[in-house]
Amino acid sequence: MTTAFLILSISSVVLQNGIFNSVCKKHLKTKDDIYKFNIFVYAVCILIFGILTLNGSLSLYTVLLGVLFGVVTALSNLYKMLALSKGPMHITLLITTSSMIIPTLSGVFFGEKFSLFKLLLVLILIYFIYLSIGKSKEGKINKSWGIYCLLTFILMGSIGIIQKIHQTSSHKSEISGFLFVSFFISLIISGLRVKDRKNYKDKKNLIPLAMICGVCTFTMNFLNLKLSGLLPSQLFFPLINGSAIVLSSVMSAVLFKERLSKRQTVGLIGGILSLIGICIVP
Repeated sequence: MTTAFLILSISSVVLQNGIFNSVCKKHLKTKDDIYKFNIFVYAVCILIFGILTLNGSLSLYTVLLGVLFGVVTALSNLYKMLALSKGPMHITLLITTSSMIIPTLSGVFFGEKFSLFKLLLVLILIYFIYLSIGKSKEGKINKSWGIYCLLTFILMGSIGIIQKIHQTSSHKSEISGFLFVSFFISLIISGLRVKDRKNYKDKKNLIPLAMICGVCTFTMNFLNLKLSGLLPSQLFFPLINGSAIVLSSVMSAVLFKERLSKRQTVGLIGGILSLIGICIVP
């Protein structure tokens, strides 16, 4: 069952990455556009998690942690989509996916054994990320892209820690309620941040894609929350993120025809191998 959960979760991440990359580069040019798109993504999640929550319990602990998770999720998705709109999918996803360093190392605070070899591989990964953000074939890297990647890195890493905190508590069975509160907060934040509240017609053709992303978001969050409580941090986060970046990189090269400089290619391949190593090394 754990293997099936992993496959479904990774597939959802890769599909969502592909859709995000496509719509961000072609249609979502401003923060307003992204907020509008994400309103429909979060609405799908709220509907599904709301149904699942009807027969479950919901503690104050879960509500408060869910609010925090919702704020971090909304900001994480915003900056990730802004980064994808301004930079190459390969490198953007390598940097943002490497945020798993944060929850992976946090495992020591949850009683998990510390691995010196994993720490060494994390440092090697950071070096390859440094290589990957060199100049592209088109010239200098967009500075705002770099800032968006950094913000996403921090926020996505925080998501992993919050997941672990909830799933190591006595309220870990309240998964649906936790995520219902989270995405309700994410939707509220997106709705409040929209400046042009009247003009949604120009984005109505993107609603089906937003709904697919909503299903993907539901799947990955629901399964990842379960898996974060079943697997050690030093295995779960590298496995999920390492697999997703490899498959997403293949997608960016095959479907989106993205090309990298030699330095970026070395950084990407080295980064992927480092992620795999972090997953394999005990």
